Amino acid sequence: MKLFNKYFVGALLLGASSLGLTSCDLDEYNPSNEGADAVFASEQGMEGLVNQLYYNYKWKYFGREDPVLYFEGAGDIWANVPEKNEYGMQLTRFVNLQGDRGQVKGAWERNYDNVNIANSVLQYLPTTKGLTDEVRNDFEGEARFTRAFAYWWLVEWFGDIEMRTAGTDEPKFTAVRTDRKVIYDEIIIPDAEKASQMLPVQPYKGNVGRATKKAAYGLLARVCLARAQYETAGSAEQKVFYQKAYDAAKYVMDNKGALGIKLYKTYDEIWQAKNNKTNTEFLWVVSHSSDASLNPNPKNPNRLHLYWAPRLTDRAGITTSGDSWEYPKESVLLMPTYYFLKLWKDWDIRYEVLFQEEFYENNRRGSYTWEQGMADNYNAVPELVGKTVDNDDVVLCFTKEAVTTEQKVAAANEGICLVGCNDTYDVGAVNAQGGCRIRSDIKTKYEAFPRFRKYRIWDRNPNGTILLQAANGNVGFADAPVMRYAEMPLIAAEAMIGLGNPGAAAQIINSEIRNARVVKPGHDLSEAQVTASDMTVEWILEERARELCGEWLRWFDLKRTGNLVNYIRQHNPAWDGNDVVDEHNNLWPIPTTFLDKLQNAEEFGQNPGYDPYVRSN
Repeated sequence: MKLFNKYFVGALLLGASSLGLTSCDLDEYNPSNEGADAVFASEQGMEGLVNQLYYNYKWKYFGREDPVLYFEGAGDIWANVPEKNEYGMQLTRFVNLQGDRGQVKGAWERNYDNVNIANSVLQYLPTTKGLTDEVRNDFEGEARFTRAFAYWWLVEWFGDIEMRTAGTDEPKFTAVRTDRKVIYDEIIIPDAEKASQMLPVQPYKGNVGRATKKAAYGLLARVCLARAQYETAGSAEQKVFYQKAYDAAKYVMDNKGALGIKLYKTYDEIWQAKNNKTNTEFLWVVSHSSDASLNPNPKNPNRLHLYWAPRLTDRAGITTSGDSWEYPKESVLLMPTYYFLKLWKDWDIRYEVLFQEEFYENNRRGSYTWEQGMADNYNAVPELVGKTVDNDDVVLCFTKEAVTTEQKVAAANEGICLVGCNDTYDVGAVNAQGGCRIRSDIKTKYEAFPRFRKYRIWDRNPNGTILLQAANGNVGFADAPVMRYAEMPLIAAEAMIGLGNPGAAAQIINSEIRNARVVKPGHDLSEAQVTASDMTVEWILEERARELCGEWLRWFDLKRTGNLVNYIRQHNPAWDGNDVVDEHNNLWPIPTTFLDKLQNAEEFGQNPGYDPYVRSN
């Protein structure tokens, strides 16, 4: 009889008790030294195993720093802030990225963990007693959803890898690569298809964060779009996958009501903190509990609000304290590139929803008077020194527009330090693709750029929802959206372009994305509408940047369309010229720790372009 690993039991229990706000009443079940056959033959044991499918996503991915760096920072719309130019540069700019990086090891191991758990669910589920057909289908659907999602990440990151379709209870010391197209065709796409048929509309036991039918259709659309990249452009073989991607996305678009999707009237409502826990446009979220003890990482569950802000605390009198929700604790990490800031048009209300340019005084003493030293941090005009700003008045303004000295003086006379994009970016050297470097003369002096507020923890309502335990702490408990409705029409439109029907693509964009709710008051809807001639993959990439920024997809988008290297070099050039990204970075290196365990490591091999594997002993 196979014994159930005690470490795995502990992880099961944590996964079972931390799925979301409503899952804290799940009973713990400790199988002790029972065999796996006996444990998973019971409904309670199987439920614990299925719960474990979500553990890694909550623990190390959605809400944490590393995925922000390698999914969004490793692209063209976000750059390392000047003070952290070398922080995580292996992940964001591929500098010295090799197989010994801990993040590479973690990504490999955690996703194979999920594959192994999903395989175990599928292995033991047929012999689990006492399950209704609905619950059995739900559990199988969740396992297939997770396995498809994990393999999608793995093949996009690492290319041709080992394909495992059965649980592994004992160590393996050999591995054989399988062509990534085979993994897509035999596991990823079939699993997503089956999950879309088997999963219910409502999550199991009402636990927000579990996979449901809308998430499975969304995943199916994603992976079919990704699969198309591996066929010859314009070929009949490629069009098969574009059609599959379109069909899955269109199903979600056509069945919003049946799937429990309801679109908000305004774009701002999507991102309001009060709607986070019950959001009707999110297709799948990773949930984090307000009871920190229920989260796999109680001290750092969701920190997304930290990573996208300029340094504001202790600047110009701004303070962070226990009740200063306007300025929560910062972890200054990524800033928008010049290219990204210039993608936004005047009519587009999404920019105002997603970015904050004006910052308000909250000095405990009731006002702030500009001092020379602080003004010097922003290369401010002399007129600013000595000006006083009252609480709740604007004290800093970081704008995406270029500003003149006259504009700065006018703002200074009101006590406002105005910083334009020309103060932060080298706008005199914008290249033909619209990108330029951050100015080297300010790299350690200050951070002045619009604050990204998609992952807000407060709606500026004193009596409203707050998704953070303390303004000066790390413990945020907002749910992290992994998949959102707007991605579906963008996938459908891209698929239509691939199928040679740009007119249909434009119609989808105009009705589902560029509709009235994204147009500012005072502007006309016609300014936002597109035509068939606009519909190119390059345009889709621009619109995905605007609509899906910060949603874990930019690296995948650039890789899928063959633009990773060119777009990073042209849209996001490093301030010091250290642009080492090359075509081999379309894949990550195989982790050294994995190769060290293989008897046939040399045969399995390292991915091209990285240091060849050399056994350490």
